[in-house]
Amino acid sequence: MERKYPTQMFWLFVLTNFLFHFFYLSVPGIILCIIGIWVKSCLWIGLAILGLDAILSIIEQLRIRKAAVTPSDNPEFNELMDAFCSSGGLEAFGKVLDEKIKAVPSVELQEDEN
Repeated sequence: MERKYPTQMFWLFVLTNFLFHFFYLSVPGIILCIIGIWVKSCLWIGLAILGLDAILSIIEQLRIRKAAVTPSDNPEFNELMDAFCSSGGLEAFGKVLDEKIKAVPSVELQEDEN
């Protein structure tokens, strides 16, 4: 089955990368754009920084997308990515992950046996 990465999730993750992953670019860019209201050179520098932030965010998400849709040698990873790329999206991914967590014996039970 060929996986199709959810488009809505792609853009949501690009936005989160833009704001949080490249925080060191987004904050100065926003601050310079605000200062740019009075000083035009700061506006252009701020917009350039925000543009670089957007480009880096999209590139990062494209790499993540490629890793998600490319089949792996690890069957558990393939199962998780098949669930994520299905029509269920994050809900299906969460269900598969919950099943995997429940299948692992508890550390407390292992300590009691010893």
